[in-house]
Amino acid sequence: MTASAVGIGVADGFGSVIVNGVRFATDTAQITTEDSDALRLGMTALISGSIRPDLATGVATSVLSVPEFRGPVTALNVAAGEFEIWGNRIAVDTTTVYDGLAGLSSVAVGTTLQIYALPVGDGRWRASRVERKDPGMPLIMAGAIEQLDGASRTFRLGGHLVSYAAASFKGTLLGTSLANGMVVYVRAMAPPVDGVLNAQQIRRGHTLPTAGSFAANLLGIVSNFSHLNAEFSLYGTRVNAASALITGGPATAIGNGVKLEVAGTMSGGVLVAQRARIRHVPGTGGPATFELIGAIGQYRSIHDFRVNGQPVNASGEGVVFANGTAKGLRNGVRVTVRGRQVVSGVLQATEVQFE
Repeated sequence: MTASAVGIGVADGFGSVIVNGVRFATDTAQITTEDSDALRLGMTALISGSIRPDLATGVATSVLSVPEFRGPVTALNVAAGEFEIWGNRIAVDTTTVYDGLAGLSSVAVGTTLQIYALPVGDGRWRASRVERKDPGMPLIMAGAIEQLDGASRTFRLGGHLVSYAAASFKGTLLGTSLANGMVVYVRAMAPPVDGVLNAQQIRRGHTLPTAGSFAANLLGIVSNFSHLNAEFSLYGTRVNAASALITGGPATAIGNGVKLEVAGTMSGGVLVAQRARIRHVPGTGGPATFELIGAIGQYRSIHDFRVNGQPVNASGEGVVFANGTAKGLRNGVRVTVRGRQVVSGVLQATEVQFE
């Protein structure tokens, strides 16, 4: 038996596609990756499809990935692990994927970045993927609409006044359906002029439906946490984890600012979690794992090969090889590769298991 399902989170593996620990078959799925030629590790994604009762495997009918931000860095604090784009505060953690960069220390004020990120709940964001981009590309900013004025066709987003008088709308979104509190992605060809950002295109942000009953899985940053009834908000969705099986750390570690993955059933606008996995605790870290399942391709050396198109380096100290040795790495061999960091677009393997 399967149930209809919707998931929002981060791509943390391939072999089909793995999002929030759930492996979705994508053979017949419509996959849309705006501003990228393929879905890659660390990209945020909205998945629709079906899921089995174990909440571990399913079948995707559609996958949509859209970056939350793109533009020049306007402020940077490497020691604090934070930077700003258009005044939007974005933090990194040990699970952040870097492509074209060795890390935040490689970034300078003025560097153009494309960011995939999770909302923290107080207007800030936590980056799941950071890419270096060439200047001149359309700018992108995400956030919740405030001070919507239908008469002047303006609203505020991240402290900026946005004019949507000349904007086009993506998907089912219309100008008349905009509402305060709605999360949107805004694209613009130029920075704000005289304090006004002229939107070129607007699309609805990743959100779960609030009506009906369906299986759901989310990865997000905990906010509005209540110790009394194990309720909190995750990606703008109310979650009740009172009966959830919790892994990745003790239940007492869950609180505001913790990156958490949950799976369960939406009912009455609340996600009733059956399982929850702690992914990162600020100041402590977490059991971050990326996973690739498939055949080795483009093998050049233990330092340089690919699995499902993802570059891998398995030469690090302490890499565990199961059911084989490093000498068995070659094109066509099927493996499962796990790692905790992606640096300059390359997964740094901690384990390689031969099938």
